[in-house]
Amino acid sequence: MPWPVIEPLVSERLALEPLSLDHARPMVDVLSDPSLYTFTGGEPPTLDALSTRYAAQIRGPADGSQAWFNWIARRHDTGALVGFVQATVTSQAQAQDTLAEIAWVVDPAHQRKGFASEATAALIGWLHARGVTRLTAHIHPEHTASQRVAYRQGLRPTSSIEDGEVRWESPSHDERS
Repeated sequence: MPWPVIEPLVSERLALEPLSLDHARPMVDVLSDPSLYTFTGGEPPTLDALSTRYAAQIRGPADGSQAWFNWIARRHDTGALVGFVQATVTSQAQAQDTLAEIAWVVDPAHQRKGFASEATAALIGWLHARGVTRLTAHIHPEHTASQRVAYRQGLRPTSSIEDGEVRWESPSHDERS
């Protein structure tokens, strides 16, 4: 399947820049707060680790079975990086669906300002315009801020739990139209 080419996105307060290796150094600071890892586990990345991760994300999966789309979110007013949004897109041939697993992270210094919802809405709009019909996200059952972001985007929790996280799903885009 030919995957779309990632492009910059713009929302009211944010510019979503396609991930590049140049983002690694400033994103180390954005991702440095240990509280970001309360629900996901792990720890703040080093520059080397983040550079390696970003190189792999930009390259994408070797077999072409999925497409990885990653954007860094930057405020228009201050130029500050606030976090990222990402989508892993998979074509579901038998179901005639294109599914995107989405995720978002916002620096605690920029949380509670609606940036996660705004960036995620821009991501979802881009995905829907390119034929994605279903969305999922995996959210820790105690992570109420991420649950609110998902709910605002039309995702609803399911009974499925994977690695301690609840699977949230949207109805297909066609069902919502």
